[in-house]
Amino acid sequence: MMAAIALGCLAFASASVFRIQPGVFLALMESATERVDVIGAHFGPIWDYAAFASMTGSAVYALVALVFIYCFFEKTQAPEILFFAFFVMSFAFESCRIMIPLKEANELPNVYLIMSGRLLFFGRYFGLFSLFMASLYAAGFNVQQQKNNILALTALSFVFALNIPMDGFSWSSSLSMANGHTRLFGMAELGFTLVTLTTFFIAALTRGSKDYIFVGLGALAVLVGRGVLVNADTWIAPFAGLLLLSLGTWIICIRLHSVYLWF
Repeated sequence: MMAAIALGCLAFASASVFRIQPGVFLALMESATERVDVIGAHFGPIWDYAAFASMTGSAVYALVALVFIYCFFEKTQAPEILFFAFFVMSFAFESCRIMIPLKEANELPNVYLIMSGRLLFFGRYFGLFSLFMASLYAAGFNVQQQKNNILALTALSFVFALNIPMDGFSWSSSLSMANGHTRLFGMAELGFTLVTLTTFFIAALTRGSKDYIFVGLGALAVLVGRGVLVNADTWIAPFAGLLLLSLGTWIICIRLHSVYLWF
């Protein structure tokens, strides 16, 4: 539901932007203060509509992947699948980036950029923490009160998002608001990423199933794809990010299906 709402809001906001100020994306790229240094960020010159393609691709991915997960695991009760679905759902928050061109086209107050920027980072941290929790369950972490874990992840994500110093007048070439302590939070994300991947591989030993090795490789693909897609500012990056995300999602779902349904 959230993914469908995000896609609908993105379509409505985009139509408003292109109707009022068709060249706003070009102007935003010219005034961008930085390029995020991730895989695929500098493979070619900046494409004016890369961020728009990234937002659209993220929302479509979230909707399609969630429908696929629901149909594929409709009768399966597994915490790894639930928290991986939360990771997928987090891509719906990428639609918040449309607020920057919407603000420029309609001359809205900068407070809207701060609000949308914090909501965007909440979604990104919530997705990362959800995938980390999925890896813990895969390795044998078993707590019946999943609601408590979901609430804890939500609270932790809000804490991270609310404590990021944010500049309401600057943005990157991927239309993410410029923020302080980039290196510190980047190291925290890298740490969670490495621990998540390691935990999936440990699950292959603790659960005695080689399928979790492939789940770990799928997690690597979706995390790299996520980094490329959300920071895309070239024409090839959105497509490369979506390809990696789709491949990783397929591997994770197929292997988890094999673990729980033995097919």
